[in-house]
Amino acid sequence: MRRTGWLILAAIPILVFFVGSTYFSRVSVQKQDAPKPPRPLLPGVDATGEGWHYRSQKGQKAVSEISAKSVRQITDPSKFELSDVELHLFHKDGEEYDRVKSAKADYDTASGMMFSDGQVEITMGVPADKPPAGQLLKIDSSGVTFDTKTGKATTDRPATFTFQKGDGKAVGADYDPQTHELHLHSQVELHWTGTSPSTKPMTIEGGEAIYKEQEAKVYLMPWSRLKRDTLMLDAGPATVTLQNSVIRLVETTNARGVQDDPGRKVEYAADQLRVELNEAGVITKIIGNQNAHLAETAETAQTTITCDRVDLDFTPSDKDSTLAKAIATGHTVVNSKPIARPGTLPAETRILKSETVELHMRPGGQEIGEVDTDTPGAVEFVPNRPEQAHRWMNGERIWIKYGPDNQIETFRSVNVTTRTENTSKTVTGPDGKPQPAPPALTVSHDLLAKFDPKTSQLAEMQQWGAFHYESGTRKAVADTAILDQTQNVITLEKHARVWDQTGSTSADKIVMNQKTGDFTADGNVSSTRMPDKQGASSAMLSNDEPMQAKAAKMISANKNLLIRYEGHAIAWQGANRVQADRIEIDRNNGTLQAHGHVISQLVDKAKDDSESGDSTKDPAGQSARQAKSTVGQKNTHDSKAGDAKSNSKGSATASQAPIFTLVRADNLVYTEDNRVADYTGGVVLNRPGMRVKAAEIRAFLNDSDSGSDSSLNHALADGAVEIVQTTPQRTRTGTSEHAEYYADDQKVILVKGAPQMVDSLKGSTHGKQLTYFANDDRLVVNGMESQPASSTIRHK
Repeated sequence: MRRTGWLILAAIPILVFFVGSTYFSRVSVQKQDAPKPPRPLLPGVDATGEGWHYRSQKGQKAVSEISAKSVRQITDPSKFELSDVELHLFHKDGEEYDRVKSAKADYDTASGMMFSDGQVEITMGVPADKPPAGQLLKIDSSGVTFDTKTGKATTDRPATFTFQKGDGKAVGADYDPQTHELHLHSQVELHWTGTSPSTKPMTIEGGEAIYKEQEAKVYLMPWSRLKRDTLMLDAGPATVTLQNSVIRLVETTNARGVQDDPGRKVEYAADQLRVELNEAGVITKIIGNQNAHLAETAETAQTTITCDRVDLDFTPSDKDSTLAKAIATGHTVVNSKPIARPGTLPAETRILKSETVELHMRPGGQEIGEVDTDTPGAVEFVPNRPEQAHRWMNGERIWIKYGPDNQIETFRSVNVTTRTENTSKTVTGPDGKPQPAPPALTVSHDLLAKFDPKTSQLAEMQQWGAFHYESGTRKAVADTAILDQTQNVITLEKHARVWDQTGSTSADKIVMNQKTGDFTADGNVSSTRMPDKQGASSAMLSNDEPMQAKAAKMISANKNLLIRYEGHAIAWQGANRVQADRIEIDRNNGTLQAHGHVISQLVDKAKDDSESGDSTKDPAGQSARQAKSTVGQKNTHDSKAGDAKSNSKGSATASQAPIFTLVRADNLVYTEDNRVADYTGGVVLNRPGMRVKAAEIRAFLNDSDSGSDSSLNHALADGAVEIVQTTPQRTRTGTSEHAEYYADDQKVILVKGAPQMVDSLKGSTHGKQLTYFANDDRLVVNGMESQPASSTIRHK
């Protein structure tokens, strides 16, 4: 132990040295491996850190979470400076949050406010525990302030945003995740691209906007503007309704819009406007309320619609929509004015008024196809040229059909009235001076008007069902009426009748010239011509009685002064009448002509009872011509007193009944100036007890004011004359080439061609001239110088 003790003592220093060496070696190594001491903090900086995270919650629900890559705590003012910041603002339900990203931000823990001066990206509605469906709304801005306690974000700088169906921009914005409201402060502009790349984008602008996510609505104020391709709409405050990020409805006020396409411009306005769109963002309907206005300007016409409300229905396509139908209601006025084009005369301006008007567009939506009214309406055709008529049409229902270039083709109406004025047409007034023609008025159950497709001028108008016409004193009725505007002719069919102050005509069909007043009537014609009451007249053309007629056809001209009847024609005034195949009456020239199977009947004036009795006249009252006829050799045959009494009694009895002069011939020409009726072609004249046959008879009629009882004054017969007088007691037959008959004196004169009188009681008498007085039964015979008169006496 002792031998080894010094070893222990000697080893102790060695051990101490070894331990010390090891210690100092380790200390040296530790000094080398120890971390460097932190740099000194800058003045005003309390602390710095990395991977900073902050969470704010209300109860068990998180309100916001802030995370940053680095953080620096500032003393005054107290705040945290964050870098690479991401803020989550949780919605109330906790299922979604709005995410805010910024390179740098300042956060005040005391107030809970965070501000980022640089660029900020806000993504709204991020699902908390699942991937997002579709494109979320993102907002890019700067100078954004966040309230971490409420989640509200605000900026007054320009902001841009993108969403699933578009993008937009504004100056100044704030967003409240609790109410899901985005407020865009000014210069708002939203772009919707639609669901298809081919869909035309839509731009909505406004002074400011509020987007309420829960309502899926955007409120624009105090003004709004909608743009889509060539469509521009300016309005007051507007509400935009979204569905799946697609605009489905736009409602606005004080709207004024225009769609300016090549060759077509549409302007519209309303105090309240509603635009409906489908799921593809294409317009399907536009509704304008209160003071609605729609104006279309095309190459051929400008059409304007004003009403209380207008509904526009559109047919959508992949790219756009076309107008299919428009319904205007409430005080509706549709004004279509033609546009002047070189080489084309302008048509009338058409103005349609009704409570409800429905317009159906032609395929493509560029032109009108049909216009209907569901309520009573009125159409006015306003002339644009001096020669055009001014027309009005009122109907219970109206249907208008259009052709290409918005040219009207047909106009249809029921229970309709019309009024036509033509200032270029004149008539002679009471003072003999020209004056505007009176308006033409019509009434009917149905009306169909056809227009020239090239000029849009009225070509033909049909009216049927209790048709009535009136123009001044002229009136007409028929089952059907057809107006040929190019000829200005009206055709009346079935139960047709025309009348004015000069007379009346009815027929199966009447064709009337509106300009001249001339007309032609066909089928079962019946007419009445009122007397002129001017100048002298006779039984053939009396000015005291109306002229009535029937025929298969009638032609009237010169204001009913020139008339022709054809086909079994018969015309009469009282008991005086003319019947023929054709009758022509010229009131201006005072002539009457009848041709073909002529039968004329003239009646003597009826005698009073005081005038009846012995009709025997004093021979002393004979005319100078009668007295001259008795000069020369003569034989006189007197009948017995009994025969004279019998004739006198018979005359008294006959005077109580009408006495007619009946004439049959092939032709008749009557002239009122000399009151002569010329009958030609197999003429037969009959009076009571007397018949005259000849090739030609000239009848001289008495003036109706002459006071004579007989309508016939005297008659001259020529060509194979045969006169037969018949009484119950005898028959007298006279023949010659020329004969004269005087009605008042009942005198017959036979001359030329070996005159002969054959008496069934007394025999026959020949002479150069035979004069027979029927009233006193006297026969005066004038013989020839070379050949005396001869008689053959028949004895009982």
